[in-house]
Amino acid sequence: MKTILEIIWNGLKTRNVAALLIGGHALPAFGVARQTVDIDCLMVDSDSKVLHDILTEAGYKETDRTKNFVRYSHSSVYLMDVDVMLVNHDTFDKMLRSSSVYQIGSVSMRVPCLEHLIALKLHAIKNNLKRELRDLSDIVEMLRNNQEEIAKEKLESICTRYGPDGIYAKLEGYL
Repeated sequence: MKTILEIIWNGLKTRNVAALLIGGHALPAFGVARQTVDIDCLMVDSDSKVLHDILTEAGYKETDRTKNFVRYSHSSVYLMDVDVMLVNHDTFDKMLRSSSVYQIGSVSMRVPCLEHLIALKLHAIKNNLKRELRDLSDIVEMLRNNQEEIAKEKLESICTRYGPDGIYAKLEGYL
């Protein structure tokens, strides 16, 4: 049986469509291990039909949709849910240009750079404060494992732009 990562990235590759792995499965690319129960990816909103077709062919059902997110679930307990964040071409192209290749098993995929992954986690906290503990912990561990990769001023700027008020002070307190 193929893993969901194989289904997604091999399917996208054969259709020449790009996506970035984000969320908990992207963390090991920055030296952080965390249990996660779903696959999170980011792609251009106009390409989402391609992923929809790949997932529905694999037996997934769309269970939730907003303007910027789509969630898919499978009846098999062996196939994780898939959350898809949708962005415009400009945002995706910027993130893709600074992304890197990451290998999980037999699958090569791209993950955002550290700055962009932190910005995504801060954005998630800002939109759902219940995520703060988990996502702030992820950010702290990524920064600890990748010291000197982001200057203090740049981190503060990212926090101000994408995170809730006061998040930089909290983050600084953990570092």
